Amino acid sequence: MREHILSATSSLKIFFRDFSISPNNLLIFSATVFIFIIDLQLPLGVAAGVPYALVIFASLWANGMSLTYWISGLSLVFVILGYFLSPSSVVPIEIALINRGLTLLLIVSTAIMAIKIKKANIDISALSPNILIDSISGLKNKQAFDIELHTETLRCQRYQRNLSIALIDIDLSHFSEEKGNYSEIHEIIRNIANNIKSKIRTSDLLYHTDTQQFSILFPETELSEAKDVCEIIRNKTSFSTTQKDENKLFVACIGIATLETHDNSINLFQRAENALSLSKDSAKHQVSTVPEINGNKDKNVIPAILSRSRSD
Repeated sequence: MREHILSATSSLKIFFRDFSISPNNLLIFSATVFIFIIDLQLPLGVAAGVPYALVIFASLWANGMSLTYWISGLSLVFVILGYFLSPSSVVPIEIALINRGLTLLLIVSTAIMAIKIKKANIDISALSPNILIDSISGLKNKQAFDIELHTETLRCQRYQRNLSIALIDIDLSHFSEEKGNYSEIHEIIRNIANNIKSKIRTSDLLYHTDTQQFSILFPETELSEAKDVCEIIRNKTSFSTTQKDENKLFVACIGIATLETHDNSINLFQRAENALSLSKDSAKHQVSTVPEINGNKDKNVIPAILSRSRSD
């Protein structure tokens, strides 16, 4: 018995917490009472139906569902009370009953619509974080990359910090030519994503921007430092990430660019795309930069955490 009482008490606390007193809630509640007072002067009850519907829709401004339930219930009670408290000598009782019934129907219909809208908004809010996540790799997608590239560019320009980006293209053409191997390709993409993630710092941002393309944002990283890390990624990606066929290698072409003075996210991304095109055109499985810098393609594999300053 005590557990039932505690459960009921907890439910009431949640209910009244959602129905918190705020200027908007107080205004909607006051408007409902005012409509009831005016409705007492209107025996037909026709004019009251629309105002009650409007205050129910106005409850959508408040957080939670409680206010909508309160205003809907209060409106129903006021319409019924209005029938008994309003003057009855103006119109026949049948007409008053019909109009009051229509008003009740309008209130119920409006309440159902308002509740459905609120539930839909709650569902959309719960799903919104997943909109920026790629379902195959579990990484952030192209939309998230575009947003955060713009944000990071503005931040680094303002504080005069380094920012490099890398575009990584993985050649999976020999897999896509085979039919019915989508699950295998998805497994490969996930493995490559995990492989790349293990070679970068936690402060670096990895994205799956296309079926065979990944992108990395390197905050606080110069062009040469980003190239060192990408050489490590290139070396590791050259080996098969599945045990089903060790003879199949993954060719990685990588293009890198870094933020320059008076630059913007569009120019920065365009230079990275140009660098990626150089990698694809000149030779397979290499790292290119714009502007070009010298680097040791076969640099010994070292942890990425040691290859760059962690001044961030």
